Amino acid sequence: MRRSLGLAVAMCAVASGVLAFDTKWHSDATRIAMEQNGFSADARLLCQFENYLTDYFSGTDMEGLYERLPGEMPKGGRTGLRDMDMTDFARLHFDALTTEAQVEHQWRTLEANTAAALKKWAADPSVKPGYRPVVLMTVLGASLHAVQDFYSHSNWLRRVSNPAPIWFDVAEADRVRLAVKTGWYPDGNKAGVLYHREENKDSTGRPMNALAVDAATRASVDWVRRMIEAAPDVPWATLKAWRAQPANLNGTWLRNADATFITTTSTMAGHWDGATPVKNVFAPETARNKFMAGEALGLSLGVYSRNITIAHNNATPTPHWVGFTMYHIEKDLAKGLYLQDQTKD
Repeated sequence: MRRSLGLAVAMCAVASGVLAFDTKWHSDATRIAMEQNGFSADARLLCQFENYLTDYFSGTDMEGLYERLPGEMPKGGRTGLRDMDMTDFARLHFDALTTEAQVEHQWRTLEANTAAALKKWAADPSVKPGYRPVVLMTVLGASLHAVQDFYSHSNWLRRVSNPAPIWFDVAEADRVRLAVKTGWYPDGNKAGVLYHREENKDSTGRPMNALAVDAATRASVDWVRRMIEAAPDVPWATLKAWRAQPANLNGTWLRNADATFITTTSTMAGHWDGATPVKNVFAPETARNKFMAGEALGLSLGVYSRNITIAHNNATPTPHWVGFTMYHIEKDLAKGLYLQDQTKD
């Protein structure tokens, strides 16, 4: 029990170095996209959770986690959580694209990877039947994260008219002339480079945040529709009607422990909606809001510590983590995407 609790605490350690729309805006855009494409409340919440885990794992040191838990390296080498490569997650934020050609490549590759991953995991016999909806929603949620970040991290809104069209609304021949690029991270001072600190619209206090959220939300609605059309063999009707079962176990984990994990960890990291949120989640006053977030996180930790397992290195606090922790869809989505002028083959 001590090791299980230690792993749960380590997994819930909050990293503040995530590079994305703050959690509120990712969550809102994803909710609207799922609702407008006819998905159930549980399916929507599951997709929001996977969207958030894309950020969470971007800032999590998995090797350091295992160093804090000595003796847990399983026989047979790297598997499960230990097989995570954080650069896979880093490629899902549309950062550090210095030319329009790189941006074009990123969009084409992300679209192809997402459709391919949906088709793969809809048919792969290795996926446990109860896990298949989670894996498919992880593909959708993580890809939506990248789509949404484009509108926050690029100069797109400064290059197009207002209200801004989404990427797919502008013909490629016209896009070439826009000189679109995205903010480089980490920040620096090299002449001619667009840096993340200059361009990001991640939170309420940032310039053009509302315009970016609006464009990202419309793009998210469009992206889900595109993926439904691109992968017709996916059981979309089943996914749209999905409910976490059994309701008194998986349903409770999703709606309570996992949903609380989103709001509490992002609040404690100052990543819910920047320094001046539209609205705090737990209390109007900032200090009390963070204190109450810590208290609520303790409830999630209690659930996670009872369910997490380090057997075979497949640690999963609830079944809704398995798309990343067991099936590693981040590797499917990241293949060929740019990361600071380098692509992953």
